[in-house]
Amino acid sequence: MQNYTIESEKIVITTNFPREHLDEFIQCASDPDLGFNLMNHGFHYPYTEEDAVEFIERNREAGNEIFAMDFFIFHENHFAGIIGLSDIDYDNSRSHVGYWTGKSFRNRGIAGEALGLVIEFARKTLKLHSLYTSVLTENIPSISVLIKNGFSLDGIQKDCFEYDRKFYSAFAFSLVL
Repeated sequence: MQNYTIESEKIVITTNFPREHLDEFIQCASDPDLGFNLMNHGFHYPYTEEDAVEFIERNREAGNEIFAMDFFIFHENHFAGIIGLSDIDYDNSRSHVGYWTGKSFRNRGIAGEALGLVIEFARKTLKLHSLYTSVLTENIPSISVLIKNGFSLDGIQKDCFEYDRKFYSAFAFSLVL
């Protein structure tokens, strides 16, 4: 898979993970709230070095077609989080987008800026027509990031996620590029 690096004033996102930042990745991912906020998408607590290496090295291609790609977010040369496209559907020109930032990087505009970069990448490089995602109804900061980047609320997915024997609902969002 081709490596991509995109820079803005505040951040750098890259598909090529520099191994010298592995400890920072593990530290950011070892957040007991992260699995809940991501609706348990592979981030359990505690997050180990083996988990990080497996995530970095996982196959994201089927034949010659990329079906998922992760960008590692860096702020002031420190690992800050991940933003990725998954379930890339070339037939329907759409993809799921997901992201997270480490606790110490939240509420600084980093996720929003990374999302803006990925939106442009999806539009210009992958030539996609739309992006979609879901976010827990309680996750106000993430909802704000999506709205500030032009996503529209499509509906609610009631009781779609079970965590610690309780069900939670999520909002469905999309963006036509």
